This record gives sequence, C-alpha cells and structure tokens, in this order.
Amino acid sequence: MVMRLPRPQQCSVTLLDDVVRERLGGSNALYFTGIKTEWKARTQVYLDNGGSPAHVPQWAAIPENKKKSFKYLYTHPAAGSAQGIVLDDLNDHELNLCPACGEFGKPNTLDHYLPKGKYPHFSITPANLFPMCDSCQKEKLEKTHTARESRLFLHPYFDDFVERQIIRIVIHPPYDTPAFTIELMDWLSNEQRAVVQAHIRELAIERRFAGFFKGESIRILKHAAKIRTGNQTIEESIELFRSLHEDPTLNSWQHLYYRAVLDNPDMLNYLATGILPANI
Repeated sequence: MVMRLPRPQQCSVTLLDDVVRERLGGSNALYFTGIKTEWKARTQVYLDNGGSPAHVPQWAAIPENKKKSFKYLYTHPAAGSAQGIVLDDLNDHELNLCPACGEFGKPNTLDHYLPKGKYPHFSITPANLFPMCDSCQKEKLEKTHTARESRLFLHPYFDDFVERQIIRIVIHPPYDTPAFTIELMDWLSNEQRAVVQAHIRELAIERRFAGFFKGESIRILKHAAKIRTGNQTIEESIELFRSLHEDPTLNSWQHLYYRAVLDNPDMLNYLATGILPANI
C-alpha cells in the first residue's frame, strides 16, 4: 500500500516564475505572462488543500489549444529548463517499490495525482508528480473523485497517516492453500477509511495482491520445511523476514504478508508442526 514520500524540494509556486521567464521569447510568451498570477494562485490552492479534487477546481478558461501548451512543458522539457530539472530530479529516485500500491519493483514513470488531461496547469507542478508503477497508472487513468467520494486516491506527499501501517492482511486456512482478506486498521478515522477503501478499489490492489499472495504462500511453506531442520524457530525466522521489509514502508506487500503470518498463531503452529504439502 501507499508509502509516505518527502515533498519535492522545488517550490511548486516559484517554479512558475522561472517557467514563464523562459517562455518570454517564444510563441506562448504573451499567454503565459498573462496567466502567471492566476496560475500561481491556483497552484497555491492545490498546496493548501493537499491536491484534493473536491477543493481544487479545474481551470475552465484554458482554451483547448493552450491545454496542449501546458502538457508540452511536461512531455518535451528542454535540457536545462526549469521544469526539466524538476522532472529529472523526480525521476532520479531510489525507490524499489511503487509508493501507490506497495508492490516490489522500481516505478519508472511519474503520475499526475490530478491528471493533466483535466488539470493541464498542474502538468509540471512538483507536488502533483510522483513515481508510480505501470499497473497503478493503468488502473488510475483520469479518475479523481465521484459525487459521493471527495477523492479516490491517497496522496504520498500530503497524507501523513500513511507513515503507519494502514491495512492488515488476514490469512485463512487451510494453510497449505490459504486465502486472504484485506482489513483496514482500527485507528483510521472515517475520512481516512473512506479514501483508503477507494484507493484499494480503484487501483485493484486486492486482485493484484492475490498473485503475490499465492507465490509468497508457496515460498513460506518451502521456508518452513527448511527451518524445521535448523536451530531457528519458525516465528524467529519469519520475524527476520518481516523486519527486512519494514523499511522503507510498513505498507509494502512483503511486510504486510509476514506481519499477517506473525499475527496468526494457528498458521505459525501449522508451519512449525503441521503436515506440509509434499509437492512444494
């Protein structure tokens, strides 16, 4: 699940001064100069409201041809340009898991929390951009909120509460072919619960986690067979696995899985003393 990320060092508002100044000799000089004050004000509204689409309105006055100009700043940044430096910095990360879903693997693209199709003026806003895996981007698309839900996705820069573990996995027998359910942590507020539930649903995390869960369950049975021949207990060994995955986030799929095993005495007993499948 979601990982808390430090906010980009670049100021999303003052960046626009540099961007507009660099356009002074171009075909969009007059347009960008004319909108700079409002552009900066709308960016500040984004920051003040944590990017929530319920409180950050679209900019209906942007003509269709100018939407392309905003997006072009993102898709074709000149080398050494103000936004190009920002985009390079955001892409130059050391993450080895997706901060939106917790799946292992380096995310190679940036996502616009408020999509550039609906909010083209946030195409290069640093606070609106963060790494995301291809699977999450495919599920997220241009979605933002519904009539009943103020937002559908957690924001890794503004949702401080995701520093804690926000969901738990409950593993159900039989433990040679276990099943699982995802539960929200009890400490979450109603507002937090609503966005976490929407985030899980809209990114299809439960369906995607199922494949990982199946593979990890086979691996842990193999580990159990090996551990029984050694001097370490099942619980000690699994605690080691868990501790190795608690950094950088308690919401990584690996950490959630091993935390679930440790929280399940029946499964621990099965791994220690039960009849393990012969074909693992």
